[in-house]
Amino acid sequence: MAVPATSHSSSIVVLCMSPTSAPDYAAPPASRFAVQCEVLRLSAQPSGPALIVQFLLDCGVAALFAWQYAVAPALMWIALIAFTTAVRGFFPQHPPDPLTPENLPRALRVHTWRITMHEAAHGAAGVLLFNPDEPVVQLLLATVIMAMTLSSAFSVSFYTPAMRLAITLLLAPIIVMGLIFGSSVMRTTALLGVGLMVMVWKLVTERSRHLEENIGRRHEERVLREQAQTGLRESEHAHAERLRFFSAANHDLRQPVMAIGLQAEVLRQQIDADAPKPVVQQTVAALSQAQQALEALTNQLLEIGRIEAAADPLRPGPVALAPLLRELARNSGRVRVRCPADALAWTDAVALRRVLGNLTDNALKFAPQGRVLLAVRRGRSSAVWRVEVRDNGIGIAPDMQQRVFGDFEQIGNVERNLQRGHGLGLAIVRRLADRLGFVVTLRSAPGRGSVFGFELEAAPADLVLPESTSAAEAKAAAHMLPLRPGMAVLVVEDNAVVADSIAALLRHWQAEPRVYANAAEALALADLHAIDVALCDIRLPGGLDGVALADLLQNQRPDLTIALVSADIEPVTQRMARQRGWHALRKPVQAADLRAVLAAAQA
Repeated sequence: MAVPATSHSSSIVVLCMSPTSAPDYAAPPASRFAVQCEVLRLSAQPSGPALIVQFLLDCGVAALFAWQYAVAPALMWIALIAFTTAVRGFFPQHPPDPLTPENLPRALRVHTWRITMHEAAHGAAGVLLFNPDEPVVQLLLATVIMAMTLSSAFSVSFYTPAMRLAITLLLAPIIVMGLIFGSSVMRTTALLGVGLMVMVWKLVTERSRHLEENIGRRHEERVLREQAQTGLRESEHAHAERLRFFSAANHDLRQPVMAIGLQAEVLRQQIDADAPKPVVQQTVAALSQAQQALEALTNQLLEIGRIEAAADPLRPGPVALAPLLRELARNSGRVRVRCPADALAWTDAVALRRVLGNLTDNALKFAPQGRVLLAVRRGRSSAVWRVEVRDNGIGIAPDMQQRVFGDFEQIGNVERNLQRGHGLGLAIVRRLADRLGFVVTLRSAPGRGSVFGFELEAAPADLVLPESTSAAEAKAAAHMLPLRPGMAVLVVEDNAVVADSIAALLRHWQAEPRVYANAAEALALADLHAIDVALCDIRLPGGLDGVALADLLQNQRPDLTIALVSADIEPVTQRMARQRGWHALRKPVQAADLRAVLAAAQA
C-alpha cells in the first residue's frame, strides 16, 4: 500500500544540528572597525556652543587686523570663517546607521574634508592678514594662529588623519609667508612654527592612541558583559529545561512503579484467595505491561544520558541501507521498504539504526491504522543518499513541528498514556543527529501524515558488504529451539533480587541454576567441570570482578559458554567479549537474550 504524499498543503520544519559545546566567554580584542566607528561618532557629534564661541573670537581677530592692517582682507577672511562655521553648525555630519565596513571609509573621508575645510579657512589668515611691512603685526598674527593650532588640536576631532591634515593647513600658510616675506624675527618664528606643527602632530597621535585604547577596553568590557548575560540566560534556560526534564521523568517513572506495586498487591490477594487462573493471568499481564513501560522509559533515559556524555564513540564506516531497513521492517507488517540494492552510506551503523528505529516506532504509533514507508533515494548529488520515514497518520500542525523534537513532547497525548510512549524518541533522534552531523527535516500537515528525512554521505560503491543474519532473527531462532533439560548454569550475582529472578526463569526452562554472590565463593564451591553456562555480573564485590572471573573460568574450561552481565555494557566491553568468544548481556536482561545464550551452549 502506497503512503500518500504530503508535499503540498504542508509545512516544512528543519532541525539544524550543531555540536553542543560550552560557550567561550573570553572577550576578543576590539576590532579596528569597532574602534573607528566610535571615533567617528565622537568626532561628528554636534558642537554648536563651541562653534559660536570660536566664531566670536574669530570676529575679534578679524576686527583687530582690520584696524591694524586692512579692512578688505579681514572681511574676506571672516567671510570664509562664517561659511565653514555655518556648514559645520547648520549641516552637521550624520554618519550612516548602521556603520558597516563598506560605508565607514566614505564617512571618514567626508569627516576629514569637513574638518580640513574649516581649519584651512582659519589658516588662510596667514596669507590674507599677513602684513610684509609690519614685523610686529607679523608676530601678532603668528601668535594668534599658533594659539588656534593648540586650541584645535584638542577640540576639533579625534580622527588622527583628519587632525594632521587640518593642523598642516592651519600652520603651513603662516610658515611659508613668514619664511619668504617676513622679517628676520618672523623667519625664526616660522621655524618655531614648524617645530610646533611636528609637536602637535605627536600630541594628536598620542591622544588618539589613548582614546582608541580606552574605546577598545570599553568595547571588550561590553562584549564580556553581553557574553556573560547571554551565558546567564542560557544557563537559566538550561536549568529550567533540566527541571522540566526531571519533573516529566519523575512523573512518567512513578506511573509504572505505582502500577507494579498495585498489581503486585492484587496478585498477592488473588493467590491468597485462590482466584481463577484467567484472572491471575490478567493481573500478570498487567504487571508485565507496567514492567515493560518502566524498562522502556529507563532505557530511553539512559540512552539520552549516554548520548549527551558521548559515552559511545562514533565509528563511521560503510553501512548497507537496504538490509538495515528490511530488518526494521520485519518488526511490523505495516512497514514497507523502498531502497536501491546498492545504497551504501558512510556513517556509524549503531547510531543510524537507533535513529531509524526511533523514527519508525514514532511513525507506527501515530499511524495506528496506516502504513509506514522507509524510502531511500539519491540526494541532490550522487555523493549523498536521502533517507525518509513516511507515514499517513494524524500529521503535525506547523506550530507543533519544532516542539516534537523536545523532551517528553507528544502530539495528541495530553493525558500521558504510557501505551503511546513517553515522548523521548524524537528527542533521542535530535541528539543522535547532532552527533552524526546531519540535518533532520520534517514535512507534515494535519491529517496528511508526516515525512521525516535526512541525508547521509554515500560510501564508495566498491565497498560491497555481505548481508548478514540480524540479531533479531538469531534471537527468534534461539527462542524456537527447545532447551536440553538439566543444563547447569553458574550465576554469579551479588544482587539477591536479580539472582533469584534469573534462577526462577532458569528453573522454568528446566535448567539447574547454581547461584553465588561473589567470584571467590563461586571458584571455591562450584563444580566447574559440571557447568554448561556461566553468567558473570561484571561489578562483583571482593578482589575479582566479573571479567577477571570469566578469564579464570575460560582458562579452566576453554569450552565453557560465558556471558558477562551488567547495566552499563560499554562498547569496549562488547568488543572484548566478542574477541574472547563471550556473550554480553545488558541489564535488565531480556528472557530472549538469556535463552539465546543457553541455546548457543547446547549447539
